[in-house]
Amino acid sequence: MGPYGPLGIGGPQPPLSGLSVASLVLSLLVCLAPLGLVLGIVALVRIPGNGKRGKGLAVAGTAVGGAVVVLTALLLVAGGARFDAWTEEGGGLFGSRDTKAGTLIHLKAGDCFAPAGGLFSPQGVEHERMTDTSVEIVPCDRPHPAQVFGTFRLKGDHAISDPAAIYAQAFEGCVPLLHDFAPDTWALPDVGFSSYYPESVSGTGGDRTVWCWLGAEAGLPEDSLRQDPGAWDAGQRAYVKAMRPSSEAWFSASGKVGTDLAAATAWAERMAEGGAESAKLLRAIDGLPARARGPVTALANRLDALSGIHRSASRAPTRAEFEKRWDINGDEDASGEEWEARLALGLPVEDEEEDGGEQG
Repeated sequence: MGPYGPLGIGGPQPPLSGLSVASLVLSLLVCLAPLGLVLGIVALVRIPGNGKRGKGLAVAGTAVGGAVVVLTALLLVAGGARFDAWTEEGGGLFGSRDTKAGTLIHLKAGDCFAPAGGLFSPQGVEHERMTDTSVEIVPCDRPHPAQVFGTFRLKGDHAISDPAAIYAQAFEGCVPLLHDFAPDTWALPDVGFSSYYPESVSGTGGDRTVWCWLGAEAGLPEDSLRQDPGAWDAGQRAYVKAMRPSSEAWFSASGKVGTDLAAATAWAERMAEGGAESAKLLRAIDGLPARARGPVTALANRLDALSGIHRSASRAPTRAEFEKRWDINGDEDASGEEWEARLALGLPVEDEEEDGGEQG
């Protein structure tokens, strides 16, 4: 007998199974729970044969690891179902997996999108700016309400707090960018253009970027509106380039033209200058097909005549006099001559016999 009783009482215990310890530890680490589950099962199989301790730890590791694996699987299934429902059943604006959420300020020229709010200002509200920049980015080969055609920075290093001044600069800056993006504006579908601009501009810095876009509230485009002048022949390119001054002048009309005499007369002056410049450029085109020379000359003559009318209107002393000078015999544009010239050059025109269809 030993000093403390029979030999063997309180003697050495069997070693602890390392697998059982690893099983429990790994099972508590969510990302490694599957490995903890496997090690726990292996430990339970081996412990009866090797006589080691740790069966309770192995049972706990197996239980915890199994529970984590099952719970993770359920969460993945539920999350996938919710994502599918969002993308396929109208959770997104277009129900497409190809769309993604974003903000307008991250878009660049050519990007297509659907805004969280409206595309354009409410009727009669000139300086209403977009307040929610959240958008859904949409592939341009799918129906899309809008496409960015350019961005630029407001000019000047001074502070600008007048919304009307910022709006005017944003509007005027977008017009040439539109003609860079889609030089042949006649061929555009029924879209309007608008912009997003800062509410005010600090003199010490801050974001001065303006985003310009084309948008449609119905008959959504299903392709990019960007045009490639390389697809046109030399005569077509020269014609579109010559018509740019007149087109830019037309698009420069702000919402005030219909009510404010100063805005109307300023626009009439731009129309006079743009029309005269386009007429000059049309006459300077060399190498036109014989069939197009007559119609192009007729268009140049018409633009010159309209330039005189518009210049007279730009000097009108009253609104009533402006309306009288602008609309002479109800024939205030060159659409007929332009239609004939485009047809002769092989550019797309609206088919008058089919009420708005196009022929190339």
